[in-house]
Parts: sequence; structure tokens; C-alpha cells
Amino acid sequence: MRSIGPMRSIGLVVMSVWLSACSTTPMFPPAVMKHVDANTRDVKAWEDQAYHPSGAAFVPHKVELAGEIIRVIQKPDGVVILAEEQPLDTDPASSPTNVQQDGAPWFAITFKGPVDPSLLQAGNRLTVVGTTQRAGPEMLGGAPRMLPHLMAQCLHIWNTRESEMANFSYYGGPMGHHPPEERTFCLEGSNAGSTPRGSQGDMKKAPGGS
Repeated sequence: MRSIGPMRSIGLVVMSVWLSACSTTPMFPPAVMKHVDANTRDVKAWEDQAYHPSGAAFVPHKVELAGEIIRVIQKPDGVVILAEEQPLDTDPASSPTNVQQDGAPWFAITFKGPVDPSLLQAGNRLTVVGTTQRAGPEMLGGAPRMLPHLMAQCLHIWNTRESEMANFSYYGGPMGHHPPEERTFCLEGSNAGSTPRGSQGDMKKAPGGS
């Protein structure tokens, strides 16, 4: 049998990687990700203005952020999710254990649409795409706290809390890996009709999109 030459082997490896990349379903539709600002300095400035307000003109930016749910406040037209920022490049599906960050900033996400209540639990992980807004007060521990606000266009939530509980028996022994349920929720008008991400994922359209 003739052996495969080095160049052909490399070609097969590249083709395999390319096919794998093509088979991965995007978390959010391309239209949602259009014009997302990847400048981390803009995000840092948005977070800092909650603690160091200035008279400078506020310029909104469309950003993508990851976080861990701290608290959920139900509103007549949707929800406000208080979250602690997490690294954006961490995949909760493959590593559901929360990444602890000392002094990680908190932010408030406003989503004007319905979200499955079973996913709105403290400790669950999420990724959000939305537009930055000025800081505003939110009640925490009986006292108001100024937090940077984000008006969400789409949310992707992992049910990491229940997944972590399922990975261990009642006696503390390992029970194997149980990937977390994950769902995507987008406002109408966000072109949210793409294929859900993950076998248990679900893409939901919420009214109120622009």
C-alpha cells in the first residue's frame, strides 16, 4: 500500500478542521452579530462610568459579553438580569464550573421579551449581545448600587446550575458529564430563525424587537 505523503496528510488535516468549523452552528444569527464592537477599551470605559461618572457625552456601543447570573428582576415587559462578567471565550458546555474572577464587574441586562423561567436561576451562565446604556441604580442587599446597563437584543443561557448538580450523586461521587441545556432568545426583528445551537437548544423569538 502506498503511503500518504506529508503534503497530502496536511491537506487532509486542514480539510477536517475546515469541515468541523463549518458544522458548528453559530450562537447568534449573523445579522445580530453585525456591527458588534470588539474594542475592549470601549467596554471598560462603559463599566467604569458606573463608578466614575463624567460629563462627557455618552456614546452607545453594540457589544457581546458573557456573565454569570446573580439575580433576576421581573418587569411587566421583560426582565432585568444582574450578572457578573465572565471571560467571553470560556465554553460553559464543555467546562460548566464557574470561572472565579476577583473584582469582576457586575452589569445589568434589560431584555424586553419572555425568557423560560427555569433558565433564570442564579449561577447559570449566559452570553448577551446588546447596546450599552448609561449606568443606573439597581437594588442589591436592600441598598441601591450603580451598575452599567445593557439593552439586550439576544440572550444565550446555559442551565449550568442543574448540569453541575447532575454531574454528582447524592453521596458526592462523580456521575459522568451531563452537558447543560442551552437556549437562545432573541427579540423579533433580530433574524432569529437560524438553527438552534446544541442538541437541547431552542431559538425563541420575543416580541418587542426593533
